[in-house]
This record gives sequence, structure tokens and C-alpha cells, in this order.
Amino acid sequence: MSMMKARSLPILVTLLLCSAIVSSGCWDRREIEDLGIAIGMSVDQAIQKKRTSEEEKQIVHKHKTIMPISVTYQIVNPKIIGGTSRGNPSNQKPYINITSSGDTAFQVARETATRIGRPPFFMHLKIIILGDQVSRKINLAQLLNMNLRDTEMRRTVHLTIAEGNGREILEAKTKNEDLPSFELLSLIDNLSKSIHIAQPISIGTVSEQLSADSSFCVPRVVLHQKEMKLAGAAVISGKTGKMLGWIGEEETAGLNLVQGTGKSEEGHKGGIIEAVIKGSRDPFSYEIGKIRSKIIPIVKNGQLSFRVDIKVEGRLGEDWALNENAFEKDYLDRVNAAVKTRIEQIVNNTLKKTQKDFRVDVAGFGKQLHIHYPKEWKKRKENWDEVFSRIPVSLDVTVKTEEFALKGKKK
Repeated sequence: MSMMKARSLPILVTLLLCSAIVSSGCWDRREIEDLGIAIGMSVDQAIQKKRTSEEEKQIVHKHKTIMPISVTYQIVNPKIIGGTSRGNPSNQKPYINITSSGDTAFQVARETATRIGRPPFFMHLKIIILGDQVSRKINLAQLLNMNLRDTEMRRTVHLTIAEGNGREILEAKTKNEDLPSFELLSLIDNLSKSIHIAQPISIGTVSEQLSADSSFCVPRVVLHQKEMKLAGAAVISGKTGKMLGWIGEEETAGLNLVQGTGKSEEGHKGGIIEAVIKGSRDPFSYEIGKIRSKIIPIVKNGQLSFRVDIKVEGRLGEDWALNENAFEKDYLDRVNAAVKTRIEQIVNNTLKKTQKDFRVDVAGFGKQLHIHYPKEWKKRKENWDEVFSRIPVSLDVTVKTEEFALKGKKK
């Protein structure tokens, strides 16, 4: 009998545990109304203020050059989103922006808990916006350190840099989305429609680039008549992790042409190249359908150079030369030649700005050298950005017009 009891005891324990699990439901469930779901956040330079002696003592790692930061969280208002608010919901925003300041992002996150009943919950964070001033003065690896360490946050969170303060973007007017954070995300997704939009970058990729001392670009967002707009990119030094300056929309297009990141998806186009045929004053718009680019390192007699092959296919989207015949091969050849010349101008301007002015490699030339000539890369990798600024780069551009829309000869 005692043996039967001994055998049945583990079974009884198992049944009791299963019963407890089933009857208790989701023991760690958290109601959505109880969460301060943060969708977006910004980090800016805070206004310096004199600390008391007590506040100075509370700083664990005290530096002479310490700069306080201002962090804004955009938190979903569940009562408005869920339609459960009383009265007229149109007078209330579907989000709440709360700003706090401190010496570190972690300190700010904890300080926010003293000001709002539902502290930020970061599992659904989609985008981080850095102000340009703080990006120029503090290493991005430091600014994003908490975001990369926090288990609630995903490494796929998008990063952008604002001209001015990032918190102003979180207050911008929206056209298609309820929340400014979602509006910005929808703009970033338009890369397949315009080569003038910088390649999106996640905080995980930023961490990898900085760990490898590789320079890169971050999409730039500006306010235009209180509405947000993507306009070029910020150039980040791989050595310092700080922002060096801006490249414009056309220079961003050149970077996309070098990297081949304007390749379209089905039903989408890669953007527009505006050009004028030599000897004409009438402009036309060339709609890119596909971009295939390749960076080729060349080592000859111990000397290093690069060639960038760019193959573009597209169509004649708009043409103001009313007397020309788009069905004629001669005219299409002149169109292709004009587009080729324009692409060469755009890419050369981009290389001048990044390679000669900023003296950095943001297009991945070093990566291709590492792949094809690892020994040559090993010789130069220590100070690659500076080395790259002196290396010649040539272009080989091929343009092909696949179609010319619905019109050929104009009458």
C-alpha cells in the first residue's frame, strides 16, 4: 500500500500543478489599458542647469563634459484609440507626449515613472528620433545604449535624425496616420517610390556599424509648415560615432544609385531622374524601374582604385519635347545618354561630399575590398575613412529605356 502511495504521489503533484495553471489563466497578463505603450521617442540636448551639491553627489559617473539629455516618449492614448473616451474625443489627441531630462536615458525613463501613472512600455517601440545637436556632441553608441540593452526593446527599431529638436517631430501634423510616429514610419516605407529617400536603418544595424568603426548615414527628417518631411541624411563617423553633417536629397539619390537600394518592388518605382537632352531646353522625367549596382575594387601594381557599375532600367514617364518621336531609336538613344550624364553628375556630387568633404566611406567600398582583397583590406582597415578619401573612383553607367508610357509621336 505504501508503494502505491509513493507511486501515485508524483502523479497527484502533476495533476495539481496542471489544475493550478488552467484555473489561474494567464498569471502574468497585463491589460492594455494599464500599459503606457511607447510607439516613438526622441532624444535632444537638454537645457543646461546648475546642479545642487546633492544632485552632484547622485551622479555615479561624473564627467566634466557631461551633457544632460531631454527624452520625449510618445505614448498611445488607449481611451481615444479604443473609442472609449467620454465626451467629444475629437478634442483629444490619440497620443500623449511626455518629456523628461537627465544625464542618462535610463535615469530619464525611471524619472518618467514619477510623472505618469502608466510608465513607458517599450515592447512596441517603432522609431527613435535624435536631435541634430545631441547627435553632433554625443556618441550614438552612448545615446542608444539603454535601447540596445533593454530586453523590452527590439533591435529593429528605426532610427532617424531631426533637423532641430526631435520632440518637434513628435508634435507634427499628420495626414494619413493618427500618430506622428506612424506618419514618419509610412514616409520611410516610401523608399521603393523615391531614390531621394535615405535607406532605413535600425538601431541594431547602427550598433553593428559603430562596433566595426564603419561610417554610415541615417535618414534626416525636417519640419516643413508644421508637417514632417524626409530630406536627405545625416552622415555619422564610424570612429567617433557622432554626426558630421548633412547630405541633401540629390546626394542621397546618388548614394542609393551607388548602393543599388532604389530597386523597385512589383507595382512600385524606384524614383525619378529629371534630365534635358543635349541641345534642347525641354525637360523630361525618367522613371526608374530597376537599379543594379556593383562596387568593384581594383588592385594594380600595388595601387587601389574602385569602379562603380550602375545599370538602370526604366521608362519615359513625362516628356516636354512635343516635336520628338519616342518610337524612334535615335531619340531613345539621346534620352538614355541624357539620363546617363545626369546620373554621373549626381553620383560624382555625392562622392565629392562624402569622400572628399566629410572624408568617410558611407557606401560600403571598404566592405567590398574586404570581400575581394582581404589582405589589401587588412593593410588599410585601421584608418579606412582617411585612406578612402584619397582613392580614385570611376563610374560605368548604363541606361536602358524599356518603355515610353502611352505616347510616342506627339501630334
